[in-house]
Amino acid sequence: MKIHRLDIEYFALDMLESDNCENLTHKKVLPYLSVVQVLEGGYDITVGDQPQQHIQNGGFFITSSGMQQEITHHMNPDSGRMRARWLFLDAVFNKTLRFDSCYDFPVVLPEEYREILHAAFEKLFSSDSLFQKYSCCYTVMDILTKAGKRTMNPVNEPMLRVFEFIRQNYRRPIKISDLANEVNMSESNFYPVFKKYFGLPPLSYINKFRISAAEEMLKNTNHTIKEIAASVGIDDPVYLNKLFHKNYRISPKEYRNKYKS
Repeated sequence: MKIHRLDIEYFALDMLESDNCENLTHKKVLPYLSVVQVLEGGYDITVGDQPQQHIQNGGFFITSSGMQQEITHHMNPDSGRMRARWLFLDAVFNKTLRFDSCYDFPVVLPEEYREILHAAFEKLFSSDSLFQKYSCCYTVMDILTKAGKRTMNPVNEPMLRVFEFIRQNYRRPIKISDLANEVNMSESNFYPVFKKYFGLPPLSYINKFRISAAEEMLKNTNHTIKEIAASVGIDDPVYLNKLFHKNYRISPKEYRNKYKS
């Protein structure tokens, strides 16, 4: 496929500064490509079925949208703090194909690219100009394409369509039959294919996706737990609490208080 257009549909920036996050573990599935830089302290990071890697001061890790990730926070033993910053990015080629579905990115960015990506992040986080921020996002994507490997594997196309369906519809009830119909498969055939590709049964994956969306709302809104549960497709806030604790090892309220502090 000839690429003639690349559009940024969404980007967001966020930061973490904490003196109370040692061994805090998150298990999540994000709807966007994430590029995370450790400024102080470190992470243990596992993406999909790849081996766990450790990243510390100045390093970056990359996770494509829809991938399971498990991250454990570690504070700097000297300062007793952890600091990190990240970019969420959603971009499409030719108005149809997700940017991060076209590349296999290394989980940990090779050291040869760190200096130039650090410079892009510095400008991205310091600039007040929206034009410069978009320019920096394109620079980040250019760096990622150099560090990654181009892939256009047609075998993945049905599951990419399923992921896009989940991303667009997770706020409402989704049945396995809805997903199977999206790719013209029977439920019995669809289930093992989905589990092999995503590493989880369909409903478990959807719930993990919903919990990740809830995490972002806990950090960036003042909505109640009940309101957040409803907005991510979970009718019962008690069930949201149960799922959140399973994936983050603390309650939504405790997480919000820890993040805000």
